[in-house]
Amino acid sequence: MVANEIVDPTEQKDVSLRQKFIQVVVPVATVLLILLAIGGIGWHNYRTTRAGVLKLTHELLQSVQRYVVQDVTGYMGAATLGGSFAQDFISHAPVAVTRGAFYSYGATMLRLVPQIQSYYMGDQTGGFLLVERSPDGKGLEYTDLRVVDGKAVFHHDFYDEKGKKIRSEENTSDNYDPRGRPWYQGAIEKKGFSWTPPTIYASTKQLVVTGSVPLMGQDGVQRVFAINVSLNELSDFLDALKISQNGTAIILDSNGRIIAGHGFQSVVERSQGDPARMTLDPATQGTFKRVYDTYRVRGVGSHPFRYGGKNYIGMAQTLPSSDHWVLLIVAPENDFASFARQSGRESFQFSVIIIVLAGILAALLARQGRRTERVTKELRHEKALTNTQTSALQQIAVTPDLLNVNGEALALTEELAHITQGRKASLWRLLHDGMALICEDSFDARQEAHSGGFDLSRKDMEDFFKLVDAGVPVSVPVAAKDERTAAYERVVMRDSGTSSLMLYPIRGASGGHTDIVGVITIEDAPDPLSVSYFLEIVASIAAIRFGGMAEMPEPEKVSAADASEVQKLPAPRFDAALMQATTASGEVGQGQFPSVAVMVVTFSDPVMENGDDGSSLLPLIDRIASEVQEIAKRYNLFSVKVAGHRLICVAGCTKETDSTAIWRVAEAALVLREACMLLLSSANIEPIFSIGMDYGPAMGGELGTDPRIFNLWGEAVTLAELMAQGAPDVGTIEVTERVYQALREHYLFHSRGSFYAPNAGIGRVYVLATRR
Repeated sequence: MVANEIVDPTEQKDVSLRQKFIQVVVPVATVLLILLAIGGIGWHNYRTTRAGVLKLTHELLQSVQRYVVQDVTGYMGAATLGGSFAQDFISHAPVAVTRGAFYSYGATMLRLVPQIQSYYMGDQTGGFLLVERSPDGKGLEYTDLRVVDGKAVFHHDFYDEKGKKIRSEENTSDNYDPRGRPWYQGAIEKKGFSWTPPTIYASTKQLVVTGSVPLMGQDGVQRVFAINVSLNELSDFLDALKISQNGTAIILDSNGRIIAGHGFQSVVERSQGDPARMTLDPATQGTFKRVYDTYRVRGVGSHPFRYGGKNYIGMAQTLPSSDHWVLLIVAPENDFASFARQSGRESFQFSVIIIVLAGILAALLARQGRRTERVTKELRHEKALTNTQTSALQQIAVTPDLLNVNGEALALTEELAHITQGRKASLWRLLHDGMALICEDSFDARQEAHSGGFDLSRKDMEDFFKLVDAGVPVSVPVAAKDERTAAYERVVMRDSGTSSLMLYPIRGASGGHTDIVGVITIEDAPDPLSVSYFLEIVASIAAIRFGGMAEMPEPEKVSAADASEVQKLPAPRFDAALMQATTASGEVGQGQFPSVAVMVVTFSDPVMENGDDGSSLLPLIDRIASEVQEIAKRYNLFSVKVAGHRLICVAGCTKETDSTAIWRVAEAALVLREACMLLLSSANIEPIFSIGMDYGPAMGGELGTDPRIFNLWGEAVTLAELMAQGAPDVGTIEVTERVYQALREHYLFHSRGSFYAPNAGIGRVYVLATRR
């Protein structure tokens, strides 16, 4: 061999890898380096900016916290400072003007301070004074506890906005005693300013908190001055504070109950107005719950945290002049870092523009290289496909007797399945009258098995035949869901478990759509139409094969050798109970018979009309028996026996293999079926019989002494009886796969699927239709 003709596949592989590296890897790596450099610079700038933003945010939130604490303290100062002022003012007032001083001070403060709900004062003798806003909110209501006719009552005086008295009324006090109230007892015990837990104020139904302070009058009587502060007003105040775009605040008491804050109304509704149940809800107030838990561990201050995939900044601060109340502030970090995000977004946009330009250049270079590589690969693929199809055509060309009508088309279906990569390939021949399709051969690539000989009737699948008559290639992705191919899928494809179907027409000599002589079917092929050139060649070969088919020889015309063997067979043996049938002569072998054909005919009772008994059927039964005897003699059956409703016909009980046994039983079955049909129809009786057949080895011999009775047993007899019992309709002939394999060249069959027989396993079942 010349040196320059030697091809080194390793060298070609290295060249291919180097080309791919230059065409793809280098441009992509360049773009990645640019991307990494830009990304690294952007990430550094983002980290630096974010660190500065967070520092600035903490300082800003601390300022906001001080501002909020100052405002809340000022808000609550109306109670604390007012209490201190009232303590000094009323304590030094003369006894005679104590009541007037209380009402004057309370009325003035209620007109000036909107968050104050009411003022009241109780003393150690049980006296009680109250000034509050009137129910309509436009005036004032003065209340004191009096004794009228020996009963304690509340006396109410109502004044309008200008201080003019409108009316007075009294109602029972229900034994009210201020000395037993928490605001009175708390101030006395603490000996200073005291806050009570939140309560619902009766007249306005709003949540209030009461601050109280003790005082001693000029008369030496111990008194307690109390102030009701509206928490609803405090919540509105906190909602009005502008902390950040999404920042919120909330106030909790020493027991973790919500005093006021963001969404306070929903808290009231959730707790059904019970102050004891106004606690943080983890489902809706998870961020505040997180900050409060951190505060209880780490105390006041700033507490950054992450919750629900977002960064937050939380702050906690106790409120002065309160009963250990704590102010919680929560704000998303993004509220303060939006400009950093905007800057990063703009940097990212500029980076994307640079990357896109670099990517376009790299893509153009890679595209040109890959395009060249793709074209080269397609050329190699086309060349390989051409070589494969050429090899397949050569294999078909050297197949002997391919165009012989008596030969098999195994090579065509095998190469079709190989080239199309389909699961199953089949050749179908259309009969001259167009009423049926006969499967010349079907090849299952997965099981590497051939089958054929069965037919499809137009009346059973009209839509499928119309698809064949159209004469154009058709590909159906899911045959079961297409009404044109659903019947074909049910009859042919379902047993194989295939899904997609392709039909390619086989045209006759004229080549027109109206001259369709058959069709090629491919099942579960990825893209069968991509090899349409090969399909057209195979279709042309099949058309020549179909066009040269002549009438098949009559099944009766067997070979001379087989005919001579048939003539040498003894006369049929009839069961003595078969309506006076003559006794057969000849010796009978004992033991194993290699090729026994068994036919079992089962009869059912006919439906009698007009109350007739069975005696009228005896002539009909006699005629059927006579026909059975004649058929047995005509086809030289070995034995005919009656057992109840069963008729058993046997052929092939010889020591040597009898190749004509199965043919003779099949012919006898067809003739017997026609004879029974004719006799039953003439008697106006529906078909009452079914036929089963099997073919294979069996045991047999004569049993007893006088008379000696021949008996046959084995798998062939059992399966034949099962076929007769499982026939789909009365009057049909159901056979096993062994019968089908032996007779498929000369008879037409319908596939019925699979069946299970005890001790025999799973097998396929067919219905013998007619001769070819």
